[in-house]
Amino acid sequence: MTPPPDNHADDWTDLTQAWTDVPDDEPRLDAELIRSLRRRDLLARLNFISEMVGGVVVIGVLGWALWRGLPLPAAAAALGFAVFALGMTLWSRRGDPGLLTETPEAVLRSAMGQARTGYRWAMAGVTVSLAGMVFLAVMLSIVGLSHSENRLIFGVAAVFLAVCIGLYLRHARRCRRRMAAHQAALDALGEREAAPRAS
Repeated sequence: MTPPPDNHADDWTDLTQAWTDVPDDEPRLDAELIRSLRRRDLLARLNFISEMVGGVVVIGVLGWALWRGLPLPAAAAALGFAVFALGMTLWSRRGDPGLLTETPEAVLRSAMGQARTGYRWAMAGVTVSLAGMVFLAVMLSIVGLSHSENRLIFGVAAVFLAVCIGLYLRHARRCRRRMAAHQAALDALGEREAAPRAS
């Protein structure tokens, strides 16, 4: 899993106002919000492709290293970790509804789907990072941690993975906030549509 980007603004809560603050009887679609949805959809797809391609490349490099004499236990551990990471990437993208922009409700449901997918991606990133620490410990135990350079490698990698975990958890919190905001907007939209029928 790649580290989550750190430049995501919490602009999703604007969706809660986009459909209720217009004077017309029919809510309008906000062009800036649509562009934001499309941008996030594109970034998510590019990220997914890069993670899948990266996993396949790692497996290919692993095969080459095994052919060049990599010990079988190390190869088995590396293969298990790579397949696990690829599986988590696939899991995080399950149920992605794609980009729906036909109606305000469709846009909100699309945004909710993006937030849910982002939350799963963040939790998958935490899981893969923790598994990465275990994998690194196993790999270095095979070659031996007695050398100072091996201990340095483990320390630097552990710090990097810990930072990644912190960023993933931050991203997960943002996604939870977005999901709550989107649900509130959907509820408000449903009440607005139900009001004329009740009167």
